[in-house]
Amino acid sequence: MTASEYRYLQAIEHLSKEKGNVIMTDIAQKLSYARASVYKKLLSLEQQGYVVKCDGKHIGITQKGKAEYEAVRKFSEKCADILAEHTGLDVKFLIHDAVNMACALSSRCRNALMS
Repeated sequence: MTASEYRYLQAIEHLSKEKGNVIMTDIAQKLSYARASVYKKLLSLEQQGYVVKCDGKHIGITQKGKAEYEAVRKFSEKCADILAEHTGLDVKFLIHDAVNMACALSSRCRNALMS
């Protein structure tokens, strides 16, 4: 999973909690992206099995997508905490870098580091 894909899943997750049903326009607004870009990325995420379209327009995260999203989220939070401890910077400023780091690693590597 790339950092960009993670951020899409994150947006869908947050919008689902706020609104219930999520449509492509919601995601485009949340991320400040053009609808055409969102359409392409959602198609890719759907082909990878991370998201699914329900009733032709509502978008949901699959179990595979939720599992990968949660794995990256947990690793990123732990990584940001460690970075904050060693740099003295605020965690909220480090989470973006931590997500990028988490997505650069394989799931096998992330799992090994978490245990």
